[in-house]
Amino acid sequence: MKHHLKISSALLITTLSLSSQAFANDTVDKLKGLLGNSGSTESTQSTQAEAASTSTSESLDIASLVSMVSDNLGVTEEQSQGGVASIFDYAKDNLSSGDYSQLASSLPGLDSLMDYVPDLSSDSSSKSSAMSGLLNKASEYSSSLSSINELKKQFEALGLDSDMISSFVTQINAYLSGDNDTQALLQSGLGKLTSLL
Repeated sequence: MKHHLKISSALLITTLSLSSQAFANDTVDKLKGLLGNSGSTESTQSTQAEAASTSTSESLDIASLVSMVSDNLGVTEEQSQGGVASIFDYAKDNLSSGDYSQLASSLPGLDSLMDYVPDLSSDSSSKSSAMSGLLNKASEYSSSLSSINELKKQFEALGLDSDMISSFVTQINAYLSGDNDTQALLQSGLGKLTSLL
């Protein structure tokens, strides 16, 4: 009888432990399922965040940059177009064609904006001050000074003071701050422009 009771007890314990193990496994599977769903939700959210970030950099365009500069600096749309175009034209002269192509592809509309760079061929209307006379003379000996002198004349042709160049550069940098690669390309093209102004 005792022997029979021991066997029954052993069977009962085995059955209970198997059923509790099955219950535990089932619970673990359910938890894994929940975690898996949660993980995929996090993955989806992370993908959406990346997409939003990508679309932010893809949403860069010249028209919105020109409007921002015009609004923030209180200049006309035409002055903004010409000033932004002149700065990118200056950068273009200091970049390789490959780097400029990359810059232009990051900023849709940049190539067509280049049509707004002021034409200095009829430069008779340009103000002739002692300072611009000195710059003209110095630019004969230095290509970087020549480029800066040309940029100053372009701003003057737009009716903008040459001091505004650094304000334009600051605005453009602020606009590109979400896209480090494009901003780095522009900085490379501008070089030490602002420190030389």
